[in-house]
Amino acid sequence: MLKITLLLNRIILISVLLYGFNLSAQQCSLTGWEKISQGEQFSVALKQDGTIWVWGRNLNGILGNGSGTITLLEHPTQVGTDSDWVDISVGRWFILAKKSNNDLYGWGKNAYGQLATGDRVAQYLPYLMANNVSSFSAGYHHSMIVKTDGTMWGTGYNDWGGLGVGTSLGYYTTWQQESSLATDWSKTSSGYYNSFGIKSNGTLWSCGTNVEGQTGTGATGGESDDFVQIGTDTDWDEVSCGVYHVLGIKTTGKIFGWGYSGHGRLGIVGAGAQYFRTPQPIEASSNFTHIATSWDGSAIIKDNGTLYVFGINHGGTTGVGANTNNLAPQQLGTDTDWDNLALRVGGYHFGAIKNNTTMWSWGTDNLYQLGNGDGTQTNSSLPTQTTCVDDEELSVENVSIDQFGIYPNPSMDYIYIKSRESESIKELKIFSIQGVLVKTFSNLNDNQLINISDLSTGMYILKINDKSNAIKLIKK
Repeated sequence: MLKITLLLNRIILISVLLYGFNLSAQQCSLTGWEKISQGEQFSVALKQDGTIWVWGRNLNGILGNGSGTITLLEHPTQVGTDSDWVDISVGRWFILAKKSNNDLYGWGKNAYGQLATGDRVAQYLPYLMANNVSSFSAGYHHSMIVKTDGTMWGTGYNDWGGLGVGTSLGYYTTWQQESSLATDWSKTSSGYYNSFGIKSNGTLWSCGTNVEGQTGTGATGGESDDFVQIGTDTDWDEVSCGVYHVLGIKTTGKIFGWGYSGHGRLGIVGAGAQYFRTPQPIEASSNFTHIATSWDGSAIIKDNGTLYVFGINHGGTTGVGANTNNLAPQQLGTDTDWDNLALRVGGYHFGAIKNNTTMWSWGTDNLYQLGNGDGTQTNSSLPTQTTCVDDEELSVENVSIDQFGIYPNPSMDYIYIKSRESESIKELKIFSIQGVLVKTFSNLNDNQLINISDLSTGMYILKINDKSNAIKLIKK
């Protein structure tokens, strides 16, 4: 009874907002997600409205609310109130985020100076790290940026030369420019002890540890304290770096892997456990759009919207059940509407966003990293939708206002509307949670069947006869 009361209160609040069409206050919703990134035991996502949300284990102040208190966030919780964020990248226990004016902020753990504060003190509020940033990437313990003038800089952990500044000094707490002082950098990407850069001419460069061949330059063992070019190709688009392996994708849509191939990390059939010290094609086809790496696993999206996973199956990260290590990319489910992935994952869980802007994740969930609303800390080997409340709160079969009720709710294809007081249903309007009118029905019969199969998965608001209150509908 208490949960139903709380749910109705939430419905009333949403209906008041809709009635005035003033949705300036940010609310968690099932849709509108743009980008997801994941740390050691938490997840972070950017919404299309420019807000940032976190869930999972709130350690080292990753919630960004000024408190270092350790808590568990079961569902997406907004970081502050700002709505001008445009990009995110997540390290092992810290977050980087850029605003629309190209200012870069960071918060969370700072043990190696990865937040460029000049010290190693954790930051519990977003801290302004740099201006004029065009590209940025959070490694596990270091940060890399490319500025609008084409220069590249790094800060944080450097024991294996991962900043490319010409030394292997343990760490830096302020920005250091890479040793060549080049001004033609376009993108940067960071890993555990490695960093990569793509220049404006499409060439790929790397630095850091090479014990397992992660630099991809062909060198055997050791490390590179300076950025060194990988081959001579000029069509590189993106790089994602795990701990022992690396994936790269070209502008042609072809993907490559290098580093340690053990347990199928690289998805190269028949490779076994060996070190590839130069980029190797994973498949002959050129039909890929996104790549992602975790500690020991990988995920990729094809241009037909299908999703594939491979590598070590930590808590379900390869999506095929426990104790299974894929050697070749294996399709995850049958859906064909995947849009993008978390580029690099700091723990044992993956995330992805669909074309309808819903957000999904799978893998380890011992600290609510998945935010999937099942109310339990249960790992998942298949994508589960990130929600705003637990399923128990959403699964109320008949949610109603005084005169009308709808059922079933949640629903996949059809709903019925029942008048409780023989009041005719002159008009039914369905709004998105953002307040956009998406459907209108007129002069309905009592208990009439209404087709909602064409609606995207998510939450909607129903208004009947323009009454002041409303009904929340969950479309599965």
